Amino acid sequence: MELGKINQLKADRFAPQGLYLVDEEGNEVLLPNSRLPKKPELGTQLEAFVYRDSQERLIATLEQPTAQVGEIASLQVMDVAPFGYFLDWGLDKQVLLPKKEVRHELKVGDYVGVFLYVDTLSERITASARLERHFNHQIDHLNEQDGVQATILQKERLGYLLTFGDRFHGMIYDNEIFTPLKPGQKVKAYIRKLREDGKVDLILQPEGMDHVEPSAKAILEKLEAAGGFLPFHDKSDPQAIQAEFGMSKKTFKKAIGTLYRKELVVIEEGGVRRK
Repeated sequence: MELGKINQLKADRFAPQGLYLVDEEGNEVLLPNSRLPKKPELGTQLEAFVYRDSQERLIATLEQPTAQVGEIASLQVMDVAPFGYFLDWGLDKQVLLPKKEVRHELKVGDYVGVFLYVDTLSERITASARLERHFNHQIDHLNEQDGVQATILQKERLGYLLTFGDRFHGMIYDNEIFTPLKPGQKVKAYIRKLREDGKVDLILQPEGMDHVEPSAKAILEKLEAAGGFLPFHDKSDPQAIQAEFGMSKKTFKKAIGTLYRKELVVIEEGGVRRK
């Protein structure tokens, strides 16, 4: 049973205070009556989030928080204390962001990007806004022009900080923003530039034809001339590709990949079609 995670648990036995759930090892946790919308049959498998209540007791809920332990999310400050900030993460008990885990002062209503973890001393689910420790900087397998599903974390001095994929992070700069954005919003973004320091520049719209490599541009022109469809794909004969496009099969496949990532074409069983 993992603290701060959604667990697959079995409804084991009812008690006056609620329903006890167990994992495969026989560890049990209480799902209180107040968090039990209807009584399931015993033996039913349930997806339950395990955390600690206000009295630090291990407890389960069928509600899903905004983020689980090990994830990054944008959360709103609900209260301020001398030792830190209490953040709304979708559950009745707010999560603590200690003062030592922030870069600057926050106020009620602010949104802040945080990483959730289990504090080893208190065994409490805790937030950290020092995201540089938790971002994934290994971006070697990412590709410029790729489209990604991203979440806006917070407003920075030069733009908005976003996270996507396996804890990667990127910036959309103010001069590239032409629509209102807000923390917590999920957006489709495109990788504009991969930096050596592991940072990523993002944009909200795919770049235009001026930024498409010459071989990909040639394929698009062929598609337009052919009415939007060409019967060529990764199984096509290399000599046929050379005769039609004047390029090797390797170059053809790379160019088609570029156009696909930029959402300019769709790949069908019999060939490639212009979107």
